[in-house]
Amino acid sequence: MSISGTAMRVRDERGFSLIELMVVISIVSLLTAIAVPAFLGQREKARVRATASSARSAVTDLQSHLEAYMAGDPIIINSNPSGGQECYESTNSGTSGNTCLSLYNQPASVYHYAAFPGGMADALSIFAAGRNWSGDTSAYNGLPLFVTASPADGQILLSPSGSKSVYILAYASNSTAPVFSQLVISR
Repeated sequence: MSISGTAMRVRDERGFSLIELMVVISIVSLLTAIAVPAFLGQREKARVRATASSARSAVTDLQSHLEAYMAGDPIIINSNPSGGQECYESTNSGTSGNTCLSLYNQPASVYHYAAFPGGMADALSIFAAGRNWSGDTSAYNGLPLFVTASPADGQILLSPSGSKSVYILAYASNSTAPVFSQLVISR
């Protein structure tokens, strides 16, 4: 019994043969060749889903932004990454009494008050700036997520459609067709 135990001990100390190592390396290489493309495809799908999800979640905010714009109500946006805020007043807010000070009752030291430039394109620029300052960035390249012209990979385009509606279009990489498209209409 002790002879066979000694023989086993000698065999264990030799390690693996070259053929055994090559078989293991071949199996690992084969599994890697299958797994890496699948993993890369999942990353791309996750980026597309993140872009479309961001566009979907922005629809409600855009709707309320448009309604405030159409009603002549003030709009508050984040104006810098440290949490500063700006309140934009409509040019016709003085007649209805809807001013930043009357609605929010905060001194100018808390909110930076600015006159609303006017026009749907400017309203969308203010919305995009507020969302981008909140930290919304593209899942593809870290660029600001919302734009009003010339979207790149993973960006969301806000495009006016008449005086009361906006198309929100989200784009993925290497795509001319949007991965998300919705018309947002002010009531």
